[in-house]
Amino acid sequence: MARPKGNRYPVRLSVSIDAADHAAISKLAADMSLSAAWIVRKAVAEFVERNCNEEQRELPLLRSSKDKSVN
Repeated sequence: MARPKGNRYPVRLSVSIDAADHAAISKLAADMSLSAAWIVRKAVAEFVERNCNEEQRELPLLRSSKDKSVN
């Protein structure tokens, strides 16, 4: 998945993930000769595509009470 071209400008987003997920993404990236950023961009793009239609969402996208304290 290449970065968007044309009139679209990439937007930087900073997220925190747990150490186990970071290690798994880093290993996948190394094994596949990709960057971790590419893998995360691909995962986000696939998630958005799967869930853009509210009627077809695979999971509820509502925050649980424990998630509400996290921004």
